[in-house]
Amino acid sequence: MTEQDAVHIDLHAIDAAAMLESLPDGAYLTDTDRRIIAWNREAEQITGWSREEVVGKRCRDNVLCHIDKDGHLLCSSKHCPLYRAMVTGTRSAQPLLVFARSKRGPYVPVEVSVAPLRDHSGAVIGGIEVFRDLSSTFEDLEQARMIQRDSVAFHDPEDARIGVAVVYSPHDQVGGDFYRAELIAPDTYAVLLADVVGHGVSAALYTMLLRALWDEGRHLLGQPGRFLNWLSGRVEALSTPYSGYFATAVYLVYDLNTGDYVVAAAGHPPPFRVSIDGVVQPLNVKGPALGLYANPTYLEAPGSLPRGDQLLLYTDGAVEVIDQSGREVGLDGLSELASQVGLMRGQQALLDIEATLLRRCQTVSLPDDLTLFSLVRK
Repeated sequence: MTEQDAVHIDLHAIDAAAMLESLPDGAYLTDTDRRIIAWNREAEQITGWSREEVVGKRCRDNVLCHIDKDGHLLCSSKHCPLYRAMVTGTRSAQPLLVFARSKRGPYVPVEVSVAPLRDHSGAVIGGIEVFRDLSSTFEDLEQARMIQRDSVAFHDPEDARIGVAVVYSPHDQVGGDFYRAELIAPDTYAVLLADVVGHGVSAALYTMLLRALWDEGRHLLGQPGRFLNWLSGRVEALSTPYSGYFATAVYLVYDLNTGDYVVAAAGHPPPFRVSIDGVVQPLNVKGPALGLYANPTYLEAPGSLPRGDQLLLYTDGAVEVIDQSGREVGLDGLSELASQVGLMRGQQALLDIEATLLRRCQTVSLPDDLTLFSLVRK
């Protein structure tokens, strides 16, 4: 076929099913109720489900039964990427990892991309999902995920004087958020929350360094400003001309006896202090990001929690969400959520914040890693 011949191809004469069959990846179309209306040959090869077995059914009708990387069921929920694409009218900005149930029994790791289908007037009439089998690379990434999970640590002191909770949700199998929370003395609890520049595997590798530096700098853990200064100097050599810095971070040291705390921050969003009656106040703590300078100064912000008051630490994935009106959730939006959910409910409150952010998000999934950490004086 010549280039001139190709110009005269009538696109209206091309059958949609034939186009799906030409794709090298699995693909299917659904209506707005997520009922499958087309299913290509590669989808059959990946999942084992034939066209005759799935067309006319929904994924949740004992077919694919998708789950996400954290084990959450998707097909019967509003967190389904395809559902989100149709509701928000947007396509996925980058592929998402989910697991599809194979007819042969086990779940298959697949990388999915989704988009809404529109009619000639622009109205959403369905959705398309394109997916590829990740089985050949998944085991390596899963091993990396397990190693990273071991590098972050949340030690609940199980002490009647304090309640702590965390939600850690990397965008991919591995991510660039890092946290460490543990007793550094019998009555002293310390929390480091950091957000490494970049995403995915490269950022995850840098979190391994933070894990090692936590132990190396243990002699400074009781002094937030000095610890961040030392940490910044240790990672300054790793910063690139493109990133400008290594990571942002916030570091908290809390006295279980008195409720006193000291916070220092390195280019990180300010922690919130939430009173027992729901009044939220951002802490005035600032400092340059880690790795930006070799010997920066980090000022410390001291304070004291009355019983029932709380602190909320978070990464910028919680405030940089763009809602469906095109506005950023921002500090005010997260502050409002923190007041509404009541952090005394521990992890469930943090899960509620995560779910609300996803509902408000104008994209298929949260665009960044997300970590939330709460501490309450009981």
